[in-house]
Order: sequence, then structure tokens, then C-alpha cells
Amino acid sequence: MNLFTRAVVWSAALLLSAGPISMVDAWAARLPEWAATIAAGAPEVPPGVPSSPSRFLLSETRYAIQPDGTYRVRRRIAVQALSVDSEDVGMGWYAFDESARVTATRAWHLPPDDSARKSRSTPVDIAVGDAFLAGSKVRAIPVEGVKKGSLVFFEFEATEKPYFLNLVELFYEGAPVARARFEIETPPGWTVRPVWLRAKGPEPVVSGLVRAWELNDLPAPVKEEMAPVPQETAPLLGINLLPPPGSSVGIPAFPDWAAVSRWYDGLSQERRRVTPEIELAARKAIPAGSPASANPILPVATWVRDHVRYVAVELGIGGFQPRSAAETLTNLYGDCKDKGTMLQAMLSAEGVSSYPVLVNLGGHEALSDQIPVWQFNHLVVAVVLPAETELPPRFAPSRLDAPDLGHLVILDTTDEFTSVGSLSAGLAGQRALLSAGSKAKLITLPPAEPSFHRLERHFEVEVQSDGALTLREESRLYGEFASDARAAHRQDSLERRRSVEQRWAQLWPDASTSDYAVEMETADGAFVEKVKVSRGASAASSHAPTLSLFPGASWDLPRISLGKRKDSVDYEFPRTLRYDASIAGVPADSALPDPQTLQGEGWEGKTTFRREGDKVLARCEIRLARTLFPPEAFPDLRKFWSGVSSLESGAVYVGR
Repeated sequence: MNLFTRAVVWSAALLLSAGPISMVDAWAARLPEWAATIAAGAPEVPPGVPSSPSRFLLSETRYAIQPDGTYRVRRRIAVQALSVDSEDVGMGWYAFDESARVTATRAWHLPPDDSARKSRSTPVDIAVGDAFLAGSKVRAIPVEGVKKGSLVFFEFEATEKPYFLNLVELFYEGAPVARARFEIETPPGWTVRPVWLRAKGPEPVVSGLVRAWELNDLPAPVKEEMAPVPQETAPLLGINLLPPPGSSVGIPAFPDWAAVSRWYDGLSQERRRVTPEIELAARKAIPAGSPASANPILPVATWVRDHVRYVAVELGIGGFQPRSAAETLTNLYGDCKDKGTMLQAMLSAEGVSSYPVLVNLGGHEALSDQIPVWQFNHLVVAVVLPAETELPPRFAPSRLDAPDLGHLVILDTTDEFTSVGSLSAGLAGQRALLSAGSKAKLITLPPAEPSFHRLERHFEVEVQSDGALTLREESRLYGEFASDARAAHRQDSLERRRSVEQRWAQLWPDASTSDYAVEMETADGAFVEKVKVSRGASAASSHAPTLSLFPGASWDLPRISLGKRKDSVDYEFPRTLRYDASIAGVPADSALPDPQTLQGEGWEGKTTFRREGDKVLARCEIRLARTLFPPEAFPDLRKFWSGVSSLESGAVYVGR
């Protein structure tokens, strides 16, 4: 879905080093001055097993802005190797797209206790990204003979004619960085407006027309299970450039967010034009005689989601400009902006207004209210609800009130596994640009709530007089739970069924499963899964004469060891887990468990038990509103896990 962002793959090879560098005077002349200076002061490799296979002594990017708005770019990298693990080392990378031309590629290698050599390898350009067709590439140059103790230096030069005057620098290399530097030089009279987009960073050091930002001693990223993605929390600097008033620069500049909206609207407005073919498609999307004819939002959005395949073709300005709705209808494929544009045209044909919304999918990138910096890689649609329109409850996660635009719903037809009306965990709560002409503004998408992402399991159990058990389970999944289940079922339905059967095989050894059935999407947006589980009398005799009322509840909540953990535990989205059990055949004299109500910071849980005729009815509900637990909150997390285990423990005696 990288539909608007040019590839920012400023990753260099992770290289290896050992021991002090000697004979500086003998080889210094073979390195450029900047590299020789680094080599002369390179620290010794620490003894023992390194925590990272390499470290960057320098990661530097320099932009020289030309009077016509084009860029001259220089990228320098110096890496010291710390391990004998030489796989994937000795390769320098420079990311660019069709707006850029790489003009120089150089590399040098300084092995331990040896002389420096310039690489004679031939650079190669490689297409990157997950788009079907895209102009994003990397220039790669290999360096041979890299081993523990090597210093490797890379230098790239390029020219670029950007689509607009914005720059973004991510201070991240996947390894520790001793010195990270971003430098920009502008012609006289230009305005440079910087903004740190994730957290506060240093002010620039200004020398004439050059501004430089430098970060030192960046630690190695911590990569642990159930942790935030390191790239999505690394320092991120945005630069907004404005040429002097009256200059003839032909590249768009954005003085404010309204200018960004106008630029995108200029690219897309004509592409949303309603044609007779679009009108016909909209009518056909609504089932004949359906009450949806009075409210076409759900059937039209579902049709676009299901009938237009996601295929990204992002060549040139196509990385920003959508194809026309008519072309997408003909092709029945497109990327997020193509599908969103087609949805807008089809809704317009039914008299429903809507606006494109530019957003960053995944990673909570902050957008500055004052300084516009293009940080978008996804497009969704804000639909204006007609007066007196009532939407079903499934739209609750996507409802948004905008004082000057009315009641809106946010629709994402790109994700084929997410129900219309839901918002993925990557979208919920994100800052975004609502492109609405003169009313364009930054908005915050509806935040996620525990009730939006639900896992509901209902157990119907019959206890026979001989101890045999029959259980029918119906699981209803909503929000992110449903999206993940649909994706797994679509990828391999047999494996999905096998995982359900294995779960019950662990919960009830010697049990058998049958009658497995799936409904991919119900009217309320749920993914429904059903299964019958049977355990015979002979198997029952080998088990304790008690029956768990909420089997496997704690398994539905991922856990991780906290003993040596350094990073936060990230649950990604809030959630509700609900278990309802109806058990017939429990002896009348069997005592019911005591109800429990537990609560902690950002979570709560409750169990209830009662008799109704000859049945025992039990419910357990767990709500997790908090999603991120930093190390200092691990005591709270342990309390939560302990509480879930306590709630799960409810059981009744079923022996005779």
C-alpha cells in the first residue's frame, strides 16, 4: 500500500570489524578525506560477543537545493563490522525513484591490519517495493572480502527533480549509529521549515545557507516479539521548503495544509467524474428490492472492495495521481487511491458526497498542524451521511463528526479482509488530511475502542449421564480479529480448520471434532466459525469430574516472557473477549463458582454464573483498553495476565 510515499530505504549493509586499525599513514591516501578521518579515529571492536553485528560510524545525507527547485544529493556511509557473521554484508544501498538519477557510486574497503582498496565492482539497480509496477529502486554496490575487522565506506551522488518541495529523513539504520547527520543547503532567500514528527529533536546548526541536524550515539534497535516496530518509533525529521516570493520555481511548494489539499485535488478531481458506466455499476451494486436503495453506502463500498482487485501500478506521477474511476471500472484493479476514487464516483452517482482522506497506514506518524510535510502512503474516503440517514451498528468504529462538514463515515475499500464500517488497527486514531476544498484540514480518524475488536465464543454443552460431553462452539469475530481470521481462511482454509481442531485437541484430549463451518462475513460484519466437539464416556472417565466453563480463554490473549525484556509490549489494538456458556446436564447439587469482578489500569474483567431451569449459564468478559505496556508498566501487565487466569478458572462439578 505504499502508494504515495517514495521508497525511503536508507539502509546500508550490516558490516563487521575487529581490532584496532594500524598503519594509518600508509593507507590514508587511498581513502577520500572524509573516510580517512573516520578510519583514523575508529574505535576498537569491543571484546566478546557483540550485541549487534555492526555499527555505523557515519550515516550522512546532504541535499543542495538548486534555484530551480531540483536537488543535488550526496549520501555517505561508514560502517564498522563487529562480528564474523558476514552474510548480507559488504553491500551499499541508495534508494531513488524515476524522479532521480544516480550520478556517482563509490565504495572503499579497509580490512583489519591491511591497506584500503576502492571497490571495482559494477553497481546494479534493483526494483524494490510491494507494488506490481513502481519506479522505486535501489542502487547497490558490493564490496568483496568483508570480514571481522573491516571498515567499509560508501558514497553516492544523485540529482532529483521532486514532485513537491518536501523532504523527510528517518534516522534509522537497523544498527547502532555513532553519528547521524542530515544537511541541507538552499539558495539565498529560501525558507526552510523543519519539524520533528515523532519526538522533539535538536535544533539545526546554521552556517550561512547550510543547516545541519545531528544525532549521536543512537542505540541498536530492540527487536522483540509483540513490540513496536523500531522503524516506526525512530527519529523522523520533516522539511518544508518555500522558494522566495515571485520566483519561477516550477515545482509545487506547500505553505499550508490547504495547499497540499489543492495540489491533490488538482490531480484527482477530474478522475472522480461520473460516467454512464459508473452510474450503471452503482445501480447494479445495490441488490434489487433491497432497502439499501435508500442508503447505498454499504452495498456500493462492499462492491468496490470485493470486485476491484488491489494491484499497485505506481510509475511517475502515478504514485500520487489516481486513475480515473472509468478506467478502474474497466480494469477492475487498482491501488488504494484508484479504488477510493472509484468509490467516490459511484457514491456520487447515487447522490452521496464524499472526500478523499490522505493518511499514513501503519506506524503512528505525527503530522504537524503548522508545517505541512507529505507523510502519506494510503487513501481512504470520508462519506458525508445524508440527512436522516441511519447506519447499522457495524459503522460505529468509522463514525466521525466534523463541525463544518457534518456526520462522516470513514471507508477503506482497499483491505479486502476488513468489513465495511470497521477501521483497521493501523488506521484508527491516525492523523490524516481531509481533502475538502476550502474546508480541507487535518483530522484525527476515529480511535479504536475495545468493543470494536471483539472475540465472542458461545458454548452449548450437553453432559450425558455416562459422562460423555457434546459441545457446540460458535465464535463471532469482529474488527481486527475478523480481518486476521478472513485472511488466514482465504490463504489456507484447511490449515485454518486444522488450527481449530488442534486447539480443541489440546483443551479436550481424546475429543473429536466435526461439523466445522465458516461464514466469512455476516450482516453485522462478523466472521463466524462453528465446530462440534465430542468426548465419549470412556474418555471422560480419565478426566477430572469438573468442566471448565470458559475453555481456552487465556489462550486468546497473547503473552510473552517479561524476564529479560527491554522493549514495550504492544497489543496493537484494544479488545473485548467474551465467553458465554450454556451447560445442560449439570447435577442439581453442583455448586456454582463465585462471581468475580477484577480491574486494573486499562483493563477489567467480570464473570457471572446462574441457573436457568436445568441449565447453568456462565459469562466471562474481559476488556483491554490499554494497548502499550512499557517496561515500567510490566507489574500492571502481570496483574492483568493473572486476573485473566483467575477469571478463566470457573468450573462446575459434572461427576455422578
